Amino acid sequence: MRTKLKGISRIDSKNTHGWYVRIYLNGGVFVSKLFSDRLHGGKQQALKDAQVFRDHNQMVADLQKQSSKGKKNKPFFTKPPKNNTSGIIGVNEIKTISRNRNIHYFQATWSEQGRARTKKFYVTATRSVDKAKQAAIEHRRNMEKKLQEN
Repeated sequence: MRTKLKGISRIDSKNTHGWYVRIYLNGGVFVSKLFSDRLHGGKQQALKDAQVFRDHNQMVADLQKQSSKGKKNKPFFTKPPKNNTSGIIGVNEIKTISRNRNIHYFQATWSEQGRARTKKFYVTATRSVDKAKQAAIEHRRNMEKKLQEN
């Protein structure tokens, strides 16, 4: 019975009763939907509707997976995330305390073969904040060039 309900889970909480469907693609949720008992004519009909939805969308996900084979994953974001503090995509500023010491650095991030990579540029007595930030930006840009050539 486990395979019959693959990707489908039951939700019974105070205000919600239904079947929740999730289809995964490339390590994330491709599509999800709740099939409420009340809106689908009862528990059994909601389950049947959820299974039809899952099977159709699983086919779509499988087709997308096949069509994306051979395509390279894009290793770089095109716009900075909301929490970006440097204003530069792939470069962020970190300020923390560890072992009663203030630690301040800029970190360049990128992706190689689907794996996240980082390099830190610490603010020290010999490297100012501006120099650390500039070093991280330069490293990020060098990695972009290197990976786009491949």
